Amino acid sequence: MAVRIRLSRFGRLHRPYFRIIAIDKRRHREGEANEILGSYDPLLKDKNIQVDMDKVQAWIVRGAQVSTGLSNLLKFHGYQLPAKPAKAKADKAPTSKKKAPAGKKGEKQAWVAPSRRAVRKHAAKLKGERKVTTEAAKAKHAAAKAAKAAEEKPAGETPAAEPAKT
Repeated sequence: MAVRIRLSRFGRLHRPYFRIIAIDKRRHREGEANEILGSYDPLLKDKNIQVDMDKVQAWIVRGAQVSTGLSNLLKFHGYQLPAKPAKAKADKAPTSKKKAPAGKKGEKQAWVAPSRRAVRKHAAKLKGERKVTTEAAKAKHAAAKAAKAAEEKPAGETPAAEPAKT
């Protein structure tokens, strides 16, 4: 179970009041909490936060994570957040980070959706190819047009000037 320690809003319009709760992170903000750990009233001037740090420590030892907003609020009011439990690395055997072989050539592979970067790179490549082919087609068309114009007019003849009318 993924548990977060976070704020849950109560109170009424323009009169906020928050509870500090331990809750499954997939639940909505005012969902059913596992445990209420304290409260926070932002409208009070002095000592507006009460937290049972022993309960917070117990939840962190069990794997709960404190939300960033709540951790900033606790630090601002002078509460020391408990350290996260250290994971024992000696118990686990070292694992290599190499990927398993994808399979032999010719075998059907599992489909993997392309990343956004790959899609954009492919689109840019196609655009470049289209640009090259259209430029080549334009140059070919211009050369054909010039050849046709040269065919219609012999190169040795120049148009004779018309006599001036008086």
